[in-house]
Amino acid sequence: MAKKKVMTKSALFTTLAEKTELKKADVTKVMDALADLAKAELGPKGPGVFTLPGMARFKIRKVKAVKGGEKKTNPLNGKEYVTKDRPAHNKVRALPIKAFSEALK
Repeated sequence: MAKKKVMTKSALFTTLAEKTELKKADVTKVMDALADLAKAELGPKGPGVFTLPGMARFKIRKVKAVKGGEKKTNPLNGKEYVTKDRPAHNKVRALPIKAFSEALK
């Protein structure tokens, strides 16, 4: 059985333009505005949660920095190594909305 190809960004915009009877340039502007809005909501000045109605909720989680310098043993080969410092960073998690999940079953 052949593997199906993943839809490209251009193909997505073309499909949305055909289904909504808008120009492809208008769909591109809408998607860019949606991306900018998501960045603002998930950014440092936003609430940290962005909901894409009917599809998913995006949440940001702040991960604290981890101090390195610990000696650990690699369970695969038994060699010892020293852990490195890891800076603080943000993780974005996408959670599907219940109705969307159930529609895919």
